[in-house]
Amino acid sequence: MKICVVIPTLNEAENIGALLERLSRAPGVGEVVVSDGGSTDGTPELVRSPVRLVRSAAGRGVQLNAGARAASGDVLLFLHADVTPPVDVAFQIRDAIGAGHVGGNFRLRYPGGGLLGHWLEALIVPFYRTLGRYYGDSGIFVRRDVYERVGGFPEVPVMEDVVFVRRMEAAGKTAYLPGPMVSSPRRWEKRPLRTLLLWGFMQTAFAFGASPHSLASFYKAHNSGGGRPEENAS
Repeated sequence: MKICVVIPTLNEAENIGALLERLSRAPGVGEVVVSDGGSTDGTPELVRSPVRLVRSAAGRGVQLNAGARAASGDVLLFLHADVTPPVDVAFQIRDAIGAGHVGGNFRLRYPGGGLLGHWLEALIVPFYRTLGRYYGDSGIFVRRDVYERVGGFPEVPVMEDVVFVRRMEAAGKTAYLPGPMVSSPRRWEKRPLRTLLLWGFMQTAFAFGASPHSLASFYKAHNSGGGRPEENAS
């Protein structure tokens, strides 16, 4: 079983080096592909062999699919550039796939995330996981045949991970692995309450049929701090 990691990047020079170094020490990871969406901060120059660099149009869904096409693994693990996976990440995935799961994700931790971080990792994230809802920062893995069967990630401006997970959950049994996948609180630590309310509204609106394009416009207009809403969702 070959496990391939796909990492979409856009101006992640601050984070990508640490993640690639971590993965180089993770036994069982067969391949790493960085799918860059046009970084201008030197991110591509930090990607060196044996890691593969793919240049793509910008957009999380577009970049994830471009990286998956370039990958040769029969199991794909999609990671954000600012996470720290467990060193035994490949072994955890291998055990889950061997037990018959089609894919899944990892338990999240937000060290340094303050009260909101503790609340998310102790209550909100586990609760949403029981509903079959989880997001890209938790490290989504999937068998390649299942990834292809569900059509990969939708190439929309936001919520591509939400749609993909919904399709994967419908394709078979998924695993919630102990990880932990350590994620950065950088996107919400300065304005936790405002960010939490914005996330909640975005998720509710999407559940009631709002389009990813209209949500992207709304988020841009109401989030002066920048970033993408599905990066912040947990």
